[in-house]
Amino acid sequence: MRCPKCLLCLSALLTLLGLKVYIEWASESQLSKAYRGPQGTLPGPTAAGLEPTLPANLSARLGQTGPLPSAYWNQQQWRLGALPSGNSTEAGGCRAWGAAAAAEIPDFTSYPEDLRRFLLSAACRSFPQWLPEGGSGQVASCRETAVPYLLLAVKSEPGRFAERQAVRETWGGPALGIRLLFLLGSPAGEGGPDLGPLVAWESHRYSDLLLWDFLDFPFNQTLKDLLLLSWLSHHCPGVSFILQAQDDAFVHTPALLDYLRALPPSWAPGLYLGEVFTQAKPLRKPGGPFYVPGSFFEGDYPAYASGGGYVIAGRLAPWLLQAAARVAPFPFNDVYIGLCFRALGLVPRAHKGFLTAWPADRTAEPCALQNLLLVRPLSPQDSIRLWKRLQDPQLLC
Repeated sequence: MRCPKCLLCLSALLTLLGLKVYIEWASESQLSKAYRGPQGTLPGPTAAGLEPTLPANLSARLGQTGPLPSAYWNQQQWRLGALPSGNSTEAGGCRAWGAAAAAEIPDFTSYPEDLRRFLLSAACRSFPQWLPEGGSGQVASCRETAVPYLLLAVKSEPGRFAERQAVRETWGGPALGIRLLFLLGSPAGEGGPDLGPLVAWESHRYSDLLLWDFLDFPFNQTLKDLLLLSWLSHHCPGVSFILQAQDDAFVHTPALLDYLRALPPSWAPGLYLGEVFTQAKPLRKPGGPFYVPGSFFEGDYPAYASGGGYVIAGRLAPWLLQAAARVAPFPFNDVYIGLCFRALGLVPRAHKGFLTAWPADRTAEPCALQNLLLVRPLSPQDSIRLWKRLQDPQLLC
């Protein structure tokens, strides 16, 4: 009597195993239909843990396993417990952290002005929102509107009105499950015209501008990342995915939605997707936009997705904020986000559909973009023209 029962149990186990294999195969098959790269292959996945973790000592995670370099960032990261949470008026606050950086770096005065300015305030990450007079144009939380499946978080600058309007009229326009927000610093500016009245009108008209009261210059892009993550934690914690992009990007939104909805369940929770750089190194030639002095940082960069456009899972927002509190500031926002992901034990997934260095001499034709998800840079005029052609039901490729 026992043998038939054993055979029955074995048969049931084999059936369950076969069902599991079929489900995994079906998920991959659905993904391959949703997107195929230029060679008809799936974007190569990178092994990644399903759940983020944040160990007490981040040195090994961040590659500091050998002799400790003398560069300022490496030394700071080795001894950093957490960045100061106080404001600049408190003893030991964020400005004090910057002053200590200036004192400890022997050739600080030779650094480029933007890098010096960044370091002096790099630990200051708490800024109030900039609101127009009367408070009109405030961005609604997701408790007041439907929680989006995909949040389009577009980094812009106050004076780039045309780029924002092009996004609204094309890939960022109203669509089911999508919400658009622009991330900006203060429109007051420095040494330029006061754009406050124009930005206030735009904010009142569209209610899609998240503005904070900090100076908007290139090395403050990381602030936009971190302040957005903080805003999401308080106002929109249920969002499924977040696209971080520049305002000169063009996103094939329907294709991106199809891709995300077809993701295997094991990929979605820790998603960090884009054009991935795995062997990038600091550029040591002074005068370039990505120059990094040897006295500031030694070593290679972590694998990171280009800041021109990448997608992360919404559930990672609070985790990234925790990691950012324990990862020493770095001037380039995409490298810094890569460091935070590495601190969490997660790595990016490369996708051939993200091209963040579109050649200036190459025309953006709809058939060329049919198998892509994001390209940049494109002018507002090119984005509008391309979007209209992609919507043409008679388009044949």
